[in-house]
Parts: sequence; C-alpha cells; structure tokens
Amino acid sequence: MKKEFSTLFFLTALLCAILPSCDEAMAINKVLGMGVQAPVFISYKAISGIEVQFQFSVPVRVIEAYVDVGLELEEFSSEYESTVALLFKEDISGGKSIIADLLVEDVDGNSLNLLVPVKTRNYRIPNLRLNEVRLDQSRSSSTKKYSIEFIELYTEAAGNLGAMRLFVASMGIDEPVYEFPQAEVKAGEYITLHMRTKEGDTAVDELGNELGLSVVTESNEKDVSATARDLWVAVDTKYLHSTDVIYLTDQDDLIIDALVLAETPDAWAKNNTFSRAAELLARQGAWLANDGEAVKSPGYADTVDSAKTTATRTLCRDETKADTNTLSDWYICATSNATPGGKNSTNRYEGK
Repeated sequence: MKKEFSTLFFLTALLCAILPSCDEAMAINKVLGMGVQAPVFISYKAISGIEVQFQFSVPVRVIEAYVDVGLELEEFSSEYESTVALLFKEDISGGKSIIADLLVEDVDGNSLNLLVPVKTRNYRIPNLRLNEVRLDQSRSSSTKKYSIEFIELYTEAAGNLGAMRLFVASMGIDEPVYEFPQAEVKAGEYITLHMRTKEGDTAVDELGNELGLSVVTESNEKDVSATARDLWVAVDTKYLHSTDVIYLTDQDDLIIDALVLAETPDAWAKNNTFSRAAELLARQGAWLANDGEAVKSPGYADTVDSAKTTATRTLCRDETKADTNTLSDWYICATSNATPGGKNSTNRYEGK
C-alpha cells in the first residue's frame, strides 16, 4: 500500500510538471479514479481497556497497525468508517502510554500513515484537588537557585494518575499543557507538579514508591520534598499567569477540580478565553459564583485575587474546610510560607 501511495504521488508530481497547471493534473487524477485529498486524522479516544477509537475526516479502513512490543491486536474491520477501532487481545487499561502506528486508506485509495501517542483507558482516576499554586518564578541575586512555578495536588482517595490532564486557559483550552503519567497514589498524598525544568535539574518523575529521586541543583531545594511525589513539565516555559483558569480533567473531559484567578478586572476582560473556560467550569459545577450560586459564566468578582502573590506568597487552599468550588476556598499565604509537597501554612498574608 505504501508503494502504491508513493507511485500516486510521483504520477501527480509528473503531471504537474508537464501540464500547464496542476489543476489539470488533478482533473486527470479524478478521471482515472484517483482521489487527491488524503484523509486527515482528527482525534482518538480510549473507549475501554481493550478498545481505542480513531476519528478521521472521511471514512477509512485500517490496512496495517502496530502498537508497542508485547501488545497484540484483533483483526481489523474491513468496513470504511469515519471512526475506526483498534481492539486489543488483552486489557491494557490504567492510563498507559503507548504509540499506535496506523496505515489507513479511504474509498478512493488515498492513504495516510501516522504515529499517534495514546493514553489507554483509566478507570481509576483518583479523587484529588488543586491545593497550592505558585504563579511567579524568581532567582536569588546571590545564588543560582530558582523558585519555580508549581501546582500542588492533594489526593483525597487512592487511584492512578495516568491520562489525567491539566489545562491552563492562558495557553488555550483545546489542548492540555500536561498529561499525567501512570502512577499509583494513596489517599493523603501531596503531589508537586513543577511547571518547568531548568538546565541542571535532576528532574525525575517519581512514579513509584520511592519519593526521593529528584535532586535539584539549580532550583530552590525547598521545592522538592523527599516525602511528596514530584512530577515535572520537561520544558523551561512559563505556563502559569496571574490571571488564569486552571483545571484538571479525566479522559471524558469531566472536570476534577479547578481554580479561577485574576490580578485585575482589565486583565480578566482582556482575554475571552478566560470567559470560555469559566463557562465550561460553570456548566459542570466546578466553579461557582462568590456567593456559592451557580452562574452561566463566572466573572471577575468570582475570581481568586492573585495580585499580591509572589514566589514565596503562594495561593493556598484552606485545608481546614470542605471544598466549595468558590474563591472562599483560597487565600495567599504569608511571605516565606510556601509549602510545596506539604500541608499548607495557615499563616495568611495581611498586607495592603
């Protein structure tokens, strides 16, 4: 099939070279019955522990498919469908990361070969919450040590992190900024997701029971805890901003927890993506108005005030009260009271 596609591509290029216009070459292709528009891959979805579906722009059928070594597939369907499935011979659930190598063709014989990173179905997303957030990065004037943005999570029930996703509205709401790897977590765990990695950091994702693997040489050593789980975004990019909407979802786009924050009314109004994200949260009851009432779209008055945060004054959830999905759950801790990987300080910032 790959040889046939290469031949078709060569013939089209040859026709374009010898005819007055490529449009005439395309017209001849149609007369010969050869389509010229290849299928376009749209998305995938893990349906179950044994099935992953792939959506395309036109009906296609799978010609060849390969997955990671050790995984076997059932026979492909010969039907042309806009959504085709790979069926595994054994359950591979758990949010496992695999690569699917597919060759598909449409009814006109146009083919598409693609590699798709896939997260398998995870039935055990843990019950957890956003617990502490550092929005600012700073560097000591006397050392090379950094304070790096982080998002801390707290697990209220055990489960597996695999395939959970983190969205940050300032970076867009169509794609997550981070997909979590497989990691079994217990109730009562603190998880620090470091939102960038500096050159020189030994930034090891702690996915098992050993929680002292990350050794930091450039970042502030207080950011890494030997008793908390450390995960790392593997690039040096600023993802978190003082006006933002941060939320966690499962594979079905159901919101697990969220935080809506703003520095000023102007900053909130400047980017309509914030309102779109807030509406998404409101539809699922993941963020409510300041008075606890459901609204169609939370506005600036319903956001957590982030104006006085610094590298050592983080946004903290009040761990002494039940979660209400409102701004009253959050406060700014006092200067030098950030606690990544540990229980939040109850000392609150009382500045002007």
